[in-house]
Amino acid sequence: MQNPVKSYLKGIDWGLVTGVFLLSVIGVVVVFSATTHGGDASQLWRKQLFWFVISLFFMWLFSRIDYRFWIEASYVFYWVALISLLAVLVIGDETNGAKRWIKLGLLSFQPSELAKISILLVLARYIGSKTVELFYIGRLFFLLAMLGFPLILILKQPDLGSALLLVPVSFIIMYVGGIQFRWLAYIFVMGATSLPLIWHFLKDYQKERLQVFINPQDDPLGAGYNIIQSVIAIGSGGISGKGYLQGTQTQLSFIPEHHTDFIFSVLGEEWGFVGCMVVLILYFIMLQKSFEIARKARDREGSLLALGIASIFAVQVVVNIGMTVGLLPVTGLTLPFISYGGSSLVFSYIAIGMLLNISYANRRPVLVTGRG
Repeated sequence: MQNPVKSYLKGIDWGLVTGVFLLSVIGVVVVFSATTHGGDASQLWRKQLFWFVISLFFMWLFSRIDYRFWIEASYVFYWVALISLLAVLVIGDETNGAKRWIKLGLLSFQPSELAKISILLVLARYIGSKTVELFYIGRLFFLLAMLGFPLILILKQPDLGSALLLVPVSFIIMYVGGIQFRWLAYIFVMGATSLPLIWHFLKDYQKERLQVFINPQDDPLGAGYNIIQSVIAIGSGGISGKGYLQGTQTQLSFIPEHHTDFIFSVLGEEWGFVGCMVVLILYFIMLQKSFEIARKARDREGSLLALGIASIFAVQVVVNIGMTVGLLPVTGLTLPFISYGGSSLVFSYIAIGMLLNISYANRRPVLVTGRG
């Protein structure tokens, strides 16, 4: 009889695990640099290291639980996520005019992270369970309603970045799941025509971010300051960077939110083009392995769930890096596995654990039963 531990270790996708592990180690190292000023380091890197260790446990735990269990319980998690999103608007801690966190004793919890996974689960279950023509108009509106309710609550926090992240990812799942492209095009056109109305519901700082995206120099000391300083930092890094803990833009705090939203700017300044390429290669390996797991999944639900997880990481990486180099508007999305943040790191590793379980299921032999 085969040893279950050896069997489990043999079934693990070590390329995926190695990729995210190295990204997280880099994250702890860069967070230390980003939060060290004048030789004095804050305790944020210790917290990031603590959450890294906790996240590894959650990855192992979720890799051991059959992903079908989470898909079967997807509607339960969806309602838990909705209740959490409602609760944060009432009892959440307010920071810089936004309510995104619920305190649980000494720990803080970000409901939008739970919402991301729950939406992926319900979409995978609903779309994956349909074996006939999926998109009658009623089913399409049902899917849009499932997506719309949490998006509205996330926007109320406000958290524009997380809301915008879920839209393309959900559309990818819908399209691969069988929705006709013309229906997605209709929805896109309807959304585009409603932009003038949406504009009136945006906060002032969100409007300013979009306005300065085209020309940050219009407000170099205000809304355009973040982008300008980020581009200066990355450009000043050159090929090999200024050296660890030697980034002037970072150490003198010219880059705002440099341990969260703009941590790639710290990486570019201190590690240069070479360091950025190493990180991008690790992301490529992680995403390539994730999409491969989605392609090889045994059932539609597992394939769509893996696709959603891979897509959410891919979009987040593209948007965050595009934001730091001035190619995309500032949205507040963090860089997966590298930016500081306990909730983000834990839920990212939970998603990786689900991917590992799908991968492990792909490698298990199929049991064929027949009637004698």
